Amino acid sequence: MYGNFYYNPKQKNNYRHYFLYTMIRIYTEPIFLPEKEYVFTVLFKEILGLDFSIHTSSVSRQYKIHLPNNATIEFRDAFFSGFSESVGYCSTDNIPKKITYLKDVLPEQTIPVLYGDASYNEINDQSLYCGVDIIAGAFFMLSRWEETSIEERDSFGRFPERLSLAVKHNFIQLPIVHIYAELFKKMATELGAKIQIKRTFKKTLTHDIDFMYKWMNSTDFLRTLCGDLCKRASIQTFKTSWALRKQKKDPYDTFDKLMTISEQIGTQSTFYFLLTPRNNKALASERGKQVISNIIHRNHSFGIHLNEWTEAEFPLIQKTITQFETIAESKITKSRQHFLKIQVPDTLRVLEQVGIYQDSSLYYRNNPGFRTGMCIEHSMFDCINRKIMSIKELPLILMDVSLQKYTQIEDAQTLIYTLIQTTKKYSGNFVCLWHNSSFDYHTWKNGDELYSYLIEI
Repeated sequence: MYGNFYYNPKQKNNYRHYFLYTMIRIYTEPIFLPEKEYVFTVLFKEILGLDFSIHTSSVSRQYKIHLPNNATIEFRDAFFSGFSESVGYCSTDNIPKKITYLKDVLPEQTIPVLYGDASYNEINDQSLYCGVDIIAGAFFMLSRWEETSIEERDSFGRFPERLSLAVKHNFIQLPIVHIYAELFKKMATELGAKIQIKRTFKKTLTHDIDFMYKWMNSTDFLRTLCGDLCKRASIQTFKTSWALRKQKKDPYDTFDKLMTISEQIGTQSTFYFLLTPRNNKALASERGKQVISNIIHRNHSFGIHLNEWTEAEFPLIQKTITQFETIAESKITKSRQHFLKIQVPDTLRVLEQVGIYQDSSLYYRNNPGFRTGMCIEHSMFDCINRKIMSIKELPLILMDVSLQKYTQIEDAQTLIYTLIQTTKKYSGNFVCLWHNSSFDYHTWKNGDELYSYLIEI
């Protein structure tokens, strides 16, 4: 064994030389190099664990990748070679109008072709060619330049998920960038190189704290009782609310429960706190202080849940983070936007400036899956300033709110199972958001059972 490459004497191409280096050499035309280097970094280094060197050459409309044994993999350059850098690519005209698929190359997996074509053939016994432009396709998903080029926004100022190419063409539940990496790995295997991914599947459990408690005072409790009788017309829920109040149990106070569940499966929860006046009051109370102390002493982590998300709100964002760092007694480096309000790359640029290292906001509320085509933490790219960002994205794959539309619990379980199994297939990180308030039987009767199901599979 040498690094991440293995010599395979049983392969049809039995080379005489062992692989001494993990470095692959990539030859490309000398245009859009920041964009290409970004994709190479995510695709080859972050996913496959391979080092690479970039070499500019006059190769026409293709990427030539030389493996350590000098075998060559070629991909079509159907995108970047068609533009001048002075004009750029961030235009709706450049979003694919149709999607084709490469079939029968990867086991039980068709490969979406965003750019290029579905050709795949052997040039000779040391070279393979594929017409899929995996670099452009990966860049499209990773950088989210699609969201920059489309100006329409929803009522919250967000990119409308219905306009997403992945949603419209129904591949949002495929981690397409990982699939492209698998395609490269398969081609390398055919040429005598076996790439070993050392990463293993894991679950990351996160919780947005929009409301620490349901009942901050007697007025809140009376509102619930009125809702039980007038809105829900249920004597039983009225009795349940009364019993909980009598036992001094708040339906949203599930912090101990969430931490215990995470500890039982060998992980830690991340709690993203929204600093509203209501939550600030809760955090200043004795029971609020005890929650924070328990999270610290049980080695779980904090993140900030921000309602602000524009460059104009920079001072308020900075003030909010500083305030929460005092409460949490630690440096805050993780964030998720409230209502997933995010503009790419603008919001990420602001978060960088205030010291956030990891965001976890890129998710479509009504379309769970892989908004960036990824299921591991990855680098982000500023397509306006054309540079790799220091902030990382931890892709959110499933949110509890997305499951509440299902009237049959079996349908929700099927979605959970599918997303977890897909993430496992690519040795990814299944990042789940489950609000502390989602165990309140009044508002969602299946919350507790579905969370248990998610934990167990």
